[in-house]
Amino acid sequence: MAGSQATAEPSETAADSPEVLSGATAEAFSTPEALAGFVRETTEPLALGGRGSKAGIGFPVEGRAVTTSGLKGITYFEPQEFVLGARAGTRLSVLEAALAEHDLILPFSPPRFGGDPSLGGVIATNIGGAERESLGAPRDNVLGAQYINGRGELLKAGGRVVKNVSGYDLPRALCGSWGTLAILTEITIKVVPKARAVAQDAPGLDAVWASPFVWRVSLPRDRASALLAGWSSPSAQQWSGSLVWLGADAAGANDIHERAAALGGHALLVQSPDEHRREHGCFQPLSTGVQALQRQVKAAFDPGHRFNPGRMYKDL
Repeated sequence: MAGSQATAEPSETAADSPEVLSGATAEAFSTPEALAGFVRETTEPLALGGRGSKAGIGFPVEGRAVTTSGLKGITYFEPQEFVLGARAGTRLSVLEAALAEHDLILPFSPPRFGGDPSLGGVIATNIGGAERESLGAPRDNVLGAQYINGRGELLKAGGRVVKNVSGYDLPRALCGSWGTLAILTEITIKVVPKARAVAQDAPGLDAVWASPFVWRVSLPRDRASALLAGWSSPSAQQWSGSLVWLGADAAGANDIHERAAALGGHALLVQSPDEHRREHGCFQPLSTGVQALQRQVKAAFDPGHRFNPGRMYKDL
């Protein structure tokens, strides 16, 4: 399996089906062209998702449910060049199996959130694992992407080689946008030798994930002790203290965003009850200047403000 050959992904069972919105049937498409045509033909807001593993992060989106889970398969793989391309809905387990045949691994191993995430979901959310300190975040390993903007245009940016970027690096801009700017349909990434694998476990992590509320906090490594001062609930550290996981039984620790910012970091609420996230933001609040910039970027990619409106922030 090399060059431009594409490989199909095993058929899904009901348990593998994406859960974009509770009680909603998501529209799925087998080709990027079909999905782009759908975007052009519709005018309503779209609740975009992948395989649903991170559907519980952010404000609930009111809109027509659309999933990229139908866009499956590896489209390009050059093991000797450490480059792989795949459709956005391809499951990580499929990529990992293909890479294992060549003693290669993905350069990111994100939390699975109890599911089998898609490549597009990992890149769109930019949530990596403990390997970030040595291998970078998901966005640091993206070489190119095909995507659909709010006008329904199917576009490409970047390529299949490491040093190919001049001007704006649009694929990196889409990483961490949570489907609010564009719909990723295919991504080309760097892969690495298995020898560079990083252990994902950390003392206390299981107890954190057993909590109803879970925060992922990134901050300067010498500030972890300050963040944890007086914290009696479960916690765990990775990246030598640069990544801290906090668990709590109640929402009383809603000042985590403020505490993280005061220490030079930022926090993301990755697990919370649905009734809580309907009223409380999961993402780090933006400054006035960053909000203004975000609005301009949103208007450029999605002028109709139809893609995941209000997913990250209620007014964006």
